[in-house]
Amino acid sequence: MLANWGAKRIDSFPNVSTFKELGYDDVEFYIWAGIFTPKGVPDPVIARLRDAVHEVVKSPDVVKTFDAAGSPLAYQDAPEFAEFVETDSARLIAAVKKIGKIE
Repeated sequence: MLANWGAKRIDSFPNVSTFKELGYDDVEFYIWAGIFTPKGVPDPVIARLRDAVHEVVKSPDVVKTFDAAGSPLAYQDAPEFAEFVETDSARLIAAVKKIGKIE
């Protein structure tokens, strides 16, 4: 690996620098997944879904699987995840504009 594009080094590759450490301050990208629901889903259903996902990501088998893939699990509940999606989307839009693919 030449570098890692996250904000910090990956535990499974502790000697691999981030692009930020190498002086590329605007290089920070993530491969992520999230669970979304349509508008109007009742609050009790959303709460049950959030609780279930939170429990699953704490499961030793799930953590072990993600660690083995070199992809550390970073659970975020709805408010934090919404902020992350907004920030990450803005970062990706800026990158695509910079390479000239959209205006």
